[in-house]
Amino acid sequence: MLNIAKVEPILLRARIETPIVTSFGTIPERAVLLVRIEDSDGAIGWGEVFGNFPAHGAENRAHLVHDYLASIVLSEDWASPDAAFNAMTRKTHIMALQGGEPGPFAQAIAGVDIALWDLVARRAGEPLCRMLGGPRDAVPAYASGLNPEGFEAIVESKLGEGYTAFKIKIGFGREVDFAALTLMRDLIGDRALMTDVNQGWDVETACANWSAYSDFGLGWIEEPLPADRPLDEWQRIAALGGSDIAAGENLLGDAQFDAYIDAQVLGVVQPDMCKWGGFSKALPLAKRIVAAGQRYCPHFLAGPIGVLSAAHCLTVAEGSGILEIGANPNPLRERLTGWLPAIKDGIMTLPDGPGLGVEPDPDALKDFRVD
Repeated sequence: MLNIAKVEPILLRARIETPIVTSFGTIPERAVLLVRIEDSDGAIGWGEVFGNFPAHGAENRAHLVHDYLASIVLSEDWASPDAAFNAMTRKTHIMALQGGEPGPFAQAIAGVDIALWDLVARRAGEPLCRMLGGPRDAVPAYASGLNPEGFEAIVESKLGEGYTAFKIKIGFGREVDFAALTLMRDLIGDRALMTDVNQGWDVETACANWSAYSDFGLGWIEEPLPADRPLDEWQRIAALGGSDIAAGENLLGDAQFDAYIDAQVLGVVQPDMCKWGGFSKALPLAKRIVAAGQRYCPHFLAGPIGVLSAAHCLTVAEGSGILEIGANPNPLRERLTGWLPAIKDGIMTLPDGPGLGVEPDPDALKDFRVD
């Protein structure tokens, strides 16, 4: 049984020299929202909540953890993290609807769920992936989030670190996009290259662009359409062939994911377990994706807890998926846990410590904390 004594959201912020550029706007600073959970015996668990945008979003989600979810988790003993996840979801359902915030509540619940699973595995003295039956302790990884301009030094650095796959942001018009893709090919040769439109096209633009962009040998084109566009528009793109369609980070709930899985329009499905589901929902979903013959490639671009959570989930789900790791400098991620495990020939080996295998640096928490 889980007897939780404390639930604490910890919000961290840091300015970055070069803003992250997307087709819908820029991100001028990095935010990481952690959840620290402690049980009655003093065992600790860490989770992470999605908080990249909007600019004030992380503060809002921190309040949701503190003001709504903590009291639920502290109210009774839990047979499992799944039971707590279901209770948090059920008891905040009306509030989420009333406030127009199903997404923020789902993100906050996901972070608490991850922390609970980390705590359970720490108590068991095992890496979380091993406790969940994962057959391996290493996953392929790619360097993600590259801006459409000024990325040369970062790419050269990541090649030197051992990365063999990359993803760059597009959706800025053919002139900018093609210049970026041409330069990327010059830098990385025939290594794997993926792109992210960040929901920046409509279906007519996507169909007009698909063949020409696919000619760059792209592993996938991510979120060519807004996530709420009807399935028939995604099917129009899928019928063109060429590069795989990737999406999923902005889907919410089993019903939405199952509709896309059943329609077979996505070659790559990318749930973000810090946006929805935590381990309690993301892991069963990942197994359904793999069983349906699609690639499970978890989405995440923020702090180390979220990245390692995705890595543990990927190892258990099996399949041919690849882990996303932000390529741009992120002082929060780098300071919190002393960076991430090294990449060797495109592969990241997970930490062998219990739970997620990492412990945030108290000094880093103090230096970047927003109270």
